Amino acid sequence: MDVLQLDPTNATHVRQFREIRLCALHTDPAAFDSTYERELAFSDAAWRGHLASFAGHPGAVLAVYTAATTGGSAAPGAGPNQVASPVGIVGVNLPEPTDAAIWGMWVAPESRRRGLAAELLHNAEAWAAKSGADTATLWVHRSNIEAQALHHSRGYKLVEPDDLPADVPDACCAEVCMRARLAST
Repeated sequence: MDVLQLDPTNATHVRQFREIRLCALHTDPAAFDSTYERELAFSDAAWRGHLASFAGHPGAVLAVYTAATTGGSAAPGAGPNQVASPVGIVGVNLPEPTDAAIWGMWVAPESRRRGLAAELLHNAEAWAAKSGADTATLWVHRSNIEAQALHHSRGYKLVEPDDLPADVPDACCAEVCMRARLAST
């Protein structure tokens, strides 16, 4: 498997991000604080903007490609007549200088239970640590026990309601907040 940071100046990466994000919203609409219809209307500039940053903060979107999506080649999209498509994505950004936000993690149903989510999470954490973050925070739907177990196995702990910021959106009521201390790079 290969994990690649999608480049907002690369038209193929922008297209791939759009396609997999829309697939995620269509397949698992309850997992996101957005809708397929809303994001379907985004312009190319909006998609590029999400790859360059998130909510105006430095950030990255990482995509995972498997041998099946790359035709067995070592690098995503390496074949001259073939463009690989990602099977999973995750976003990471720095809304606070030392606390990264991990968002939008999703793996296609046919690629689940193969360690791809763990690999995406590892790469998001590495990006965050390299960018100066000491901790990473994420939100996961209360009913997504498997995702909570993955995060717990990587050292994430539930953030108690009293420790949450006062401006938590109402949309987060169906989710739990988890935070982990990052390993130094």
